[in-house]
Amino acid sequence: MTIYHRILVGVDGSNEAEEALKRGIQIAKRDGAVLGIGFVADVRRIAPLIDYEQTYAKKAKEYGKGLVEIYKTEAEKLGVENVETFVKFGTPKTTFVKKFISKFEPDLVLVGSTGLTPTEEFIMGSVSSYIASHAPCDVIIVRGKNWRDRKKVE
Repeated sequence: MTIYHRILVGVDGSNEAEEALKRGIQIAKRDGAVLGIGFVADVRRIAPLIDYEQTYAKKAKEYGKGLVEIYKTEAEKLGVENVETFVKFGTPKTTFVKKFISKFEPDLVLVGSTGLTPTEEFIMGSVSSYIASHAPCDVIIVRGKNWRDRKKVE
């Protein structure tokens, strides 16, 4: 069994990201690893508004800081001794790889499987796929629920 020492989880508030965090916490506890939690405030979605609404950008960053602090507290309550957090503006794909991974130097990354609509994913590409292709370490892409437990679409 591989033992990990530095685990990085990308979060965005989605169910899939929360499942990735839960799994990251389990592995960090098991291995006694440092847990990193990173949030990227997506500038693609706020760039058109920045000239008109500076408060939106500020709120996006505040949301990210609050989110990672909640997750950090939860991880510590569950027994993870060393937790680091990261919040940056940028495009999620490149910011996560170039800023978070290069700074934190994980040996395992966990990310949620979704975040874009099918059209957005086709045009911009999947963040999780990009991270899996560019990370210099193991990557686990986590789905919200086991496929067997999902409700069937009628």
